[in-house]
Amino acid sequence: MREFHIGQTVVPYEIDWSQDRETIGLSLDQSLELTVRAPMTATIDEVETVLESRREWLLEKLYGLKEQMEPPYPKEFMSGEKLPYRGREYHLNVIKDDVTEPRLSFDGDEFTLRVHRFDAPDDHVSIRRKRQAVVDWYLRRAKDDLPTRSPRFESKLGLEDVPVDVRELEGRWGEYENGTVRLNWRLILAPVRIQDYVLVHELAHAVHDDHSDSFWNTVGTLIPDYEDRREWLRLNGNSLTI
Repeated sequence: MREFHIGQTVVPYEIDWSQDRETIGLSLDQSLELTVRAPMTATIDEVETVLESRREWLLEKLYGLKEQMEPPYPKEFMSGEKLPYRGREYHLNVIKDDVTEPRLSFDGDEFTLRVHRFDAPDDHVSIRRKRQAVVDWYLRRAKDDLPTRSPRFESKLGLEDVPVDVRELEGRWGEYENGTVRLNWRLILAPVRIQDYVLVHELAHAVHDDHSDSFWNTVGTLIPDYEDRREWLRLNGNSLTI
């Protein structure tokens, strides 16, 4: 573990050396741990030069992450709890039924979770099975819904039929790689305007590789208030969990 100093602020960091990288990149997770991803040919001096050039970004991220909402308490999936969906919270109704596995449904006004009639509500195994049923429902819905939002933005960027893959993404909301947009399924919990921001952000990478002024101008053309949406995600991203 190395250290980078910004005035009185000490930023510990690790270097993740990779043969597949050509540039030096930085990532800062929610525990405030900084990782520098660097090609095998990079020197420590080159790493520190990049850190020096990103001082303002680091300070903004370090203090911004401290402002984020705390993750919600773990759910037990009992009647009376609420589940998030597209930026709103909906009542959860748990009923006992003749089912072999927990099954979640949504009628537009509330969620219904059907469980076996001999289900023990606060048993750890039962909670884990109910949680998996809930996550499976969200994942299916995200895979059905999120890709359908892409075509109207693609046409404005001169793109067509960009594959949109929805999955679990560790530590990020989206990415663009090899012509494919990948989105974190948890975006289905966020308001639609936030879903659109992340989607446009990744589609813009089909036109611009890095986060240059041209990149942000492209994002701004499609999402004029992207800075507000980006700020919402920074402050509320921790709450988008089950």
